[in-house]
Amino acid sequence: MADKSSKIIMTGILICLIIIAFKPVPSFQSNMPASLDVSNGEAVVQLGENRIAVVDTNINSGMRGEVFALEFNEDEETFDLIGRYNYVDFFHNPKNYEQ
Repeated sequence: MADKSSKIIMTGILICLIIIAFKPVPSFQSNMPASLDVSNGEAVVQLGENRIAVVDTNINSGMRGEVFALEFNEDEETFDLIGRYNYVDFFHNPKNYEQ
């Protein structure tokens, strides 16, 4: 009797393991990758659900170090400029940014 019940339990465990093994894995996809290379020396970084930043890191660019923070306006389906920052200037002249 004990041998028959242990076979039933082991069969049940095997069936559960097979179901778990073939269960589809949920996929988490975003419409935009965390960082998207736009061109040489520029990148787009997602900051939040409706916010992105365009970063210029090209040494030969006249705008090197500029970061443009943009927010997507769902009503007008456009990006609005939130702020413009220069991280190179911040690191070279941190005293200018003290509060």
